[in-house]
Amino acid sequence: MTADMAETASVVLHLAAKVPPFDGCGEFFPDVSLLVNDKKVSDHHAIIPTLELEKADLSELPVGERNILLLVCRELLCAAAEPYVYEAVTATFTCGGQTFTAKGRRILSEGWREIDHIFRASLKEKPEDEAEPATLPDFTEGQLFDRVETAVTEHFTAPPKAYTEDTLLAAMETAGKEEMPEDAERKGLGTPATRAAILEKLVAAGFVERKGKSLIPTKAGINLVTVLPDTLTSPMLTAEWEQKLTAIARGEGDPAAFMAGISDMARELVKTYSHISEEGQKLFAPEREAVGLCPRCGKPVYEGRKNFYCSDRACRFVLWKDDRFWTSRKKELTKKMAGDLLKKGRTSVKGMWSEKKGAAYDAVVVLDDTGEKYVRFKLEFPKRKEGVNGKK
Repeated sequence: MTADMAETASVVLHLAAKVPPFDGCGEFFPDVSLLVNDKKVSDHHAIIPTLELEKADLSELPVGERNILLLVCRELLCAAAEPYVYEAVTATFTCGGQTFTAKGRRILSEGWREIDHIFRASLKEKPEDEAEPATLPDFTEGQLFDRVETAVTEHFTAPPKAYTEDTLLAAMETAGKEEMPEDAERKGLGTPATRAAILEKLVAAGFVERKGKSLIPTKAGINLVTVLPDTLTSPMLTAEWEQKLTAIARGEGDPAAFMAGISDMARELVKTYSHISEEGQKLFAPEREAVGLCPRCGKPVYEGRKNFYCSDRACRFVLWKDDRFWTSRKKELTKKMAGDLLKKGRTSVKGMWSEKKGAAYDAVVVLDDTGEKYVRFKLEFPKRKEGVNGKK
């Protein structure tokens, strides 16, 4: 937050500390200075409760709204609380010429974690899985062990966990941080105000899909990253532009030169990458399901917008959906009908219209392909059974 908000933040902190369940914490001595830094305020300051917190009856709020307010209070309180302090221990043992390492941790002060635990307990939420090292006993350097109980166990590695919206937003914030210069105005991808919108655009465009809480890249998303040039996928591009924009805002940069540089880069990218390689094109080839096999060459037949066509371009076999045979009978060739024609050579059709008789009828349509440019069809009518008196 900005320095002019320090006094307000101090009052709000003490109000939030009195809101259940946070009133169950031990002695709380917030450090407002941890929240104030004018240089780190980019689009807007942090979201915090207002002074209305003192007068409001939180029990009257809907459960969802109350939980969101408590979540904001938790973040504020944790940010200003004492640090979580622990002592990390790494012990190295040598046995039979092999070196073994054990890591442990001893908590000295829970600090802000006490507030987080109380908040989660109020929601009856299980704490997040944290692979924290176990507590180790006290060791001394050079200590010898004559007898040690050992056991060999077999375990299986697990693939990395898929990103959730929270973890991906955090990863975007620090993306490429190591490669960026220290004086970069902004680091990572996007800004705090735009990162969530970027994720929604990726989902809407079909490059990412939601499965439960996880965000999973689709085949199209993976393929897109594969063919894009490194220039466009590197966070360094964002950092460089941000630095130049900051210089322009301070009157130290030339806006015209900046835009000219972007135009030159765009032209060079289009010139260099205007054509995707044959391998790259295969990545984006749509996954098609064959309707059947071509009766002429045996290759797969696929559905198009207006027809069903043989995948071999040299073969001229096509079944047109708006063929005169179908339109004159007020019917359109469907995928199921085409599949029957290709597999069985015939398909049963109900409700075909007879222009001559002005009535509908049912018949079997038979594929009558003679190898000419246009495919022909024949009609077969089921024979009526003889009745008891010889009548049909």
